[in-house]
Amino acid sequence: MMAADVQTGLNNRFAGLRRCLLSALLALPITAIAAAPQTCGTVIVPPGVGLGTPPASVTSLNPLLIGSTYDGEAVSLLYEGLLFVNSKHQIDYSRSIATGVTVSADDTTFTVTMRPWTWSDGQPVTASDVKYTYDLIKKLGPTYPDYGGGGIPTAVKAFTVMNPNQFKIVTTHPVNPIWFELVGLSQLTPYPQHVWGKYSVNQMWRRQSNPAFFKVVDGPFRLVSFALGRHIVFGPNPTYQGHRAKIHRFIMTFLHSAGSEIEGMRSGSIDMSNLPFSLWKAGHELKNVRIVRMPPNFGFDYIQLNYKNPKVSFFRNVKVRQAIADSLNERAKIKLLFHNTTNVQHGPVPVDPPTFLSPAAKAGQYPVGFNPAKARKLLDEAGWKMGPDGIRQKDGRKLSFTYLASSGGATAMLSHEMTQQSLRAIGIDMKIRQVTFNQLLAIVNRPLAWEATGFGWSLGSYPSDGAQLRTGGSYNQAGYSDKKMDRLLDAVTTTPGMDALYKYQDYASEQQPEIFEEEPGVVVLANPHLRGVRKFLSGGAWQANYLYFDKSSCTARLADDTAP
Repeated sequence: MMAADVQTGLNNRFAGLRRCLLSALLALPITAIAAAPQTCGTVIVPPGVGLGTPPASVTSLNPLLIGSTYDGEAVSLLYEGLLFVNSKHQIDYSRSIATGVTVSADDTTFTVTMRPWTWSDGQPVTASDVKYTYDLIKKLGPTYPDYGGGGIPTAVKAFTVMNPNQFKIVTTHPVNPIWFELVGLSQLTPYPQHVWGKYSVNQMWRRQSNPAFFKVVDGPFRLVSFALGRHIVFGPNPTYQGHRAKIHRFIMTFLHSAGSEIEGMRSGSIDMSNLPFSLWKAGHELKNVRIVRMPPNFGFDYIQLNYKNPKVSFFRNVKVRQAIADSLNERAKIKLLFHNTTNVQHGPVPVDPPTFLSPAAKAGQYPVGFNPAKARKLLDEAGWKMGPDGIRQKDGRKLSFTYLASSGGATAMLSHEMTQQSLRAIGIDMKIRQVTFNQLLAIVNRPLAWEATGFGWSLGSYPSDGAQLRTGGSYNQAGYSDKKMDRLLDAVTTTPGMDALYKYQDYASEQQPEIFEEEPGVVVLANPHLRGVRKFLSGGAWQANYLYFDKSSCTARLADDTAP
């Protein structure tokens, strides 16, 4: 299929494959048939597969300017990371450009050695390219989405290129090596200084969706075409030094609804999609589709409480927050709404995988959990007495608040209503107000305009939630402030080992600065002949170079290989 026909011809892709193959083979000389390419077929997916989120569009390919996970999926196909972090959140040096990191005894000096690696134009990938990335982050400042994350560049005293394959970073103070490597160093993906270096930041901004700007890559794929609002077409990078792609094309087609994903799988116009919980039955009734269950994304959902709004000052009382958490029957919600795809979440460290869980959390010893009787007792102790209408009162005020919900999600709305019923059962009145997601983002930046809302929080490879829970944190729009929490978060980033992380998560689970909830699992619908789906979705970034079609399907797909 020609790249220009992607959007109009998706629904007919499979119907004519065998006919196209026969005519293509008859037109080829014998020598050309013998030299048929080893890559096989085209894989078409919408952005967001594996996240459980609604599909959307990709708008930027510049990894230093992107603000969307969907953009990041596309970028991950073009550029190889300095460090590859696997699904267990450990560095896999066999799949990283870096071959190792040496840490000084005082935890301030990190020396990184790199393997020989090459850009697609034949130029070597060097330590100077990593330094170029670091310098761009400094130049961009807070406009870089992860500025300050992992101490990059805020905790760096010096960055020195020692030779083409080695560099050294010295921090301003001792840091926790696990945190600095997983959160800080992992950001320093090398980018081609010899190509990008001639552009200013403003020029790069204007070219963030221009395919010509991203011609030189070092990842498993190269960019074939990018039609804004329609699709992106990728082809294998023939100079890639890692696991070579076995497919001829990988296409991201931009869909904008859960229903369009289901229809795409039914018609065969796409090869993978999420299965929305609201369309669970419809997804399971599809013919000739494989269902793949994936673990939840590394993160959690939460009810955010506004500490800045005096109308809901009762949120500042830990007993009220604990009572809210104790009233919620998350196991029932997981069974009824999320089809047992996830586990109960009580704190800021994801339970799946359990890599970073404290001993108490691993043993299930959380200070909160479903216990309505305990919740009622906590509210009694806090002075909130039951009123004649079933809503608690104190000093002439009702224990009532409005929850701001993003509209459009049927399963999410059912979840909000279950929370509403659980709170009502212990004497708390939660009203629900629906707004669009863009409206919600605007409202939460006005402290007196909202009382409570909900978000999902995706963590990187290390679950330190300082941006959200630290006093003045960059994502702490709720105004939460606790001196002990600040000290514990400081210790997480400066103390070697895991003990500081354990103390922080246990304290946060007790305090419930936001009401922690589970991240739903992800169910993926896949073409039954497509292999490598689990590997494609593991490790936090798309790995389309591990996708391939089985032998029974591959011959019928060679016609796809006539695409440019």
